[in-house]
Amino acid sequence: MPNTRTTTSFALLIRTDGQFRLLDWPADDNDHLKILYAACDADHIDAVQITERLTMWVDDEGMLNNAPPNLGATRLYALHRPPHQAYYGHALFTGGADAEGNTLGLTQDEAGHLVEQYLTGGRIPAQRTRR
Repeated sequence: MPNTRTTTSFALLIRTDGQFRLLDWPADDNDHLKILYAACDADHIDAVQITERLTMWVDDEGMLNNAPPNLGATRLYALHRPPHQAYYGHALFTGGADAEGNTLGLTQDEAGHLVEQYLTGGRIPAQRTRR
């Protein structure tokens, strides 16, 4: 019997106002560029490879167009690599690329971990106990 299970993948949108949203990342790459441009609200986007399995997409002209700085996206980048600049405009996080160069989505676990890192700044909150 063929495997009919579909794998759902995601992208994490972090807006400049601090709001975030998980987006469905379709398996078919025909809509990927459309999603990237719409999410980043940009005419020109750039891929910033953070790790082999994590890519951040940003407005390539965000700073030139006076887009607000994206402190959340810059902080997430800094949790993985030493920061060398601030990022401007909305940012979309996806997985890495497959062997053909197609952009992969984040698994549910990867997306959850990224959201947790975003919300906690990479710090594990102190456990609260009752007295």
